[in-house]
Amino acid sequence: MNQQIVRIDLPLPDRWCGWRPGEGPRVAARAAAALTDSPVAETRLRSALEAVDRAVVEQHSHHVRVGAWVPDLSGDVVGGLACEILAGAADGLDPAAEFLGRVKRKIGRSRRTATRLIYHSASVRTVPAGGAVVTLRSHGAHRHEVVWTVFPAESRGAVELRFDTRAGSRFEELVAHAEAVVRDLRVTFARPLVGRVTVPPHVEQPA
Repeated sequence: MNQQIVRIDLPLPDRWCGWRPGEGPRVAARAAAALTDSPVAETRLRSALEAVDRAVVEQHSHHVRVGAWVPDLSGDVVGGLACEILAGAADGLDPAAEFLGRVKRKIGRSRRTATRLIYHSASVRTVPAGGAVVTLRSHGAHRHEVVWTVFPAESRGAVELRFDTRAGSRFEELVAHAEAVVRDLRVTFARPLVGRVTVPPHVEQPA
């Protein structure tokens, strides 16, 4: 089927905050107050979240959700989330397997050329929202990502959730958070258009 994805529900773990691009200033104030325990930390976190939101909006990206992970009351942002809907990403009978094939070709090219992008693993998984590909990779030694690309069976689109951190010591924890988020992901589709059906009037037949 080819239903359009119109909404995603994305519950986040404790110590995370999330918002739609453009809503950063409103969400930042509330999240900073809830996730810190001092005025200095609150101000720092609010500024950081507002800066993330501005960057996303100014890039004119296709992100539909943005998130930040603040593990402790210091207000330091340790991880991030960017969620995007990829239209027309699901091709063929098994889009997750075909997407994995494309990722593995990228992995092969990255190992033959000089690049700072290092792939650690890529595999197919199944989550409640559909088939998925999860990729672990690093950009040099200072940025680490786990990327989930989920292919709902009802749509040719896909939902990509990209989690990243610059704290290598927290990467395994980020991977666990990412899987928990994806397992709770819920996708809503547009209602299919139903053509108008004309019902002929009932005619009484003569006796």
